[in-house]
Amino acid sequence: MFGAGKLTGRFWFRRTWTGKLVLLVEEEKPRWFSRKHLSKLRWRDARLLDLAEAPMRTLMTLERTYRAEYGSGPALQAAVPSVGRGAIATPIGRAASA
Repeated sequence: MFGAGKLTGRFWFRRTWTGKLVLLVEEEKPRWFSRKHLSKLRWRDARLLDLAEAPMRTLMTLERTYRAEYGSGPALQAAVPSVGRGAIATPIGRAASA
């Protein structure tokens, strides 16, 4: 339906005029009227079915590991500011009573 082409596994992102991110994939397409079965590489916008192919599995595992590191507990604890000298620390989520 879309033509015979194999993905190489290389990908890139581009930004549109409206600010949307678009995933680009590299595809190996056979040349038209080639007797030696030569192919050429070209970049195209990714379709949803491209993410299910084997060469794009690295992109999917990269997404899973990045999200796991992003929401981990120890990284959130490092973002809490330290209490200065002489200040009274109040627990997060409770109002300080005077």
